[in-house]
Amino acid sequence: MKTKKRRMDKYNPYNIYNLDNRYILKFMDIEKNEHQIEITKEIYEVFDEFELIDISQMNKFDRHIEHSDLTEASIYNRKLDKEKCIEDDILENIEKERLYNAVLLLPKPQKRRIYLHYFCELTYREIAKIEKCSIRAIQYSLRNALKNLKNLKNFLNETS
Repeated sequence: MKTKKRRMDKYNPYNIYNLDNRYILKFMDIEKNEHQIEITKEIYEVFDEFELIDISQMNKFDRHIEHSDLTEASIYNRKLDKEKCIEDDILENIEKERLYNAVLLLPKPQKRRIYLHYFCELTYREIAKIEKCSIRAIQYSLRNALKNLKNLKNFLNETS
């Protein structure tokens, strides 16, 4: 028995297959009774073609159609440039200033490596090549720099 591979959904709950050159259509009626009938080759081919179109449409639906309810809140959450209140803006600026002051207190090599890695987006390998040292040294230095920044930021928060 050769069964077609297809995606089933509630709108076309049937199977077609070829059994020793006999074409069979198997389906359930509304009362959940299973039926099996023999169909002609032409009808089988029409069902087969429909299934290909149906699979294509189901895949298109899965990939391209939105599957959520759009509400005003969900649309607002997607907004790229969300409105910020003045308090959030001020707090963000204060945090940036504290971070900047903490970076200024780092030793020069750590400061330089922070700049190269996070602002110039260079890899550890690229920084090591520029500074003519090992990758491990760069990793260690950056890890310590982040630890120092965290401590300095906390210190600056306490003194403000």
